[in-house]
Amino acid sequence: MRAQQRLCHLPWLNPSSARATSTELRVGREEIDLLHATATDLDAIDQRFGGDRLWRTAKMHLSWVHHVIDHGIYSEDIGQELHGIAGQLTTSLGWFCYDAEQQTEARVYFSEALNTAMISGDDPLATRTLSNMARQAVDIGKAREAIRFARTGERHASLWDAPPRVTALLAIRMAQGYAKLGDEMNTSVAVKRAWRAFDQGASDRDPEWTGFLNEAELVCLEGMCRADLGQHKRAVRLLDRSSGLQDIEHSRNRGMCLARLAHAAVQDHDLDRTANAAKESLQLIERGQSSTRTRRRLALVRDSLHGHRGNAEVRDTIDLLTAHIA
Repeated sequence: MRAQQRLCHLPWLNPSSARATSTELRVGREEIDLLHATATDLDAIDQRFGGDRLWRTAKMHLSWVHHVIDHGIYSEDIGQELHGIAGQLTTSLGWFCYDAEQQTEARVYFSEALNTAMISGDDPLATRTLSNMARQAVDIGKAREAIRFARTGERHASLWDAPPRVTALLAIRMAQGYAKLGDEMNTSVAVKRAWRAFDQGASDRDPEWTGFLNEAELVCLEGMCRADLGQHKRAVRLLDRSSGLQDIEHSRNRGMCLARLAHAAVQDHDLDRTANAAKESLQLIERGQSSTRTRRRLALVRDSLHGHRGNAEVRDTIDLLTAHIA
């Protein structure tokens, strides 16, 4: 994978380069471009493989950027870009920790990224970080906080005239908060708003961090909302559709979608679909995915199947999951 190859040739991973930069760190356009590419590559690797093994690498890169900021020689414009890269890496690192189920660390990095955005007046960074914080808040049982984060994100988005794809992302984040509260009416309103914005199409103003929000992902996020509302049959239809739409570059999201599908199918008493979806999700893990979030969701599937052990396929699925995610 090109992104992984590029990460392996970064100068701060080379001991001889590290010694050479210990006396003088001159930072120009070439170094800035490399740092930008690194941040983008890390996000791309996360989308395909997950954050479990990635957060350590991201932490090292962020440490290097802070070192350059503190000790480098650069112009004022380059300095502003360095701070922007540090903010992007910080919110990405928060996301990687979130995917690795290191929730306390994730909140620390998200808070640091948000502080960076506020100090520097970087409204796109604030918008992205608040979206990340809203998603995490749902998962850790803070649904009202998630709604507040999404609303605050919308205020920051308005300050830089964010494109429709950003509007769609914040709307579906808000929908997830309402769904976790069991508020069907506000969930449906927010989901419809997300789809209206999404259907306006992509634009050349879309930030890279909205690239994951394709049709498959928005269908999946709506399916997750329906599952949280207890609308299991509807959730199964949506999640099944999403799993068939997702491409290989977003394999981590497909693995999570399949795990969510398996869990929703248990609630819908569709045990065959549960077994098939769980096994597909597990296959992606065996091919290199490293998302603890997905593993935890599959553990919930396994636990929810124990009441159906009279079914031979259910027993096989429980045994398979236990062997690989215990």
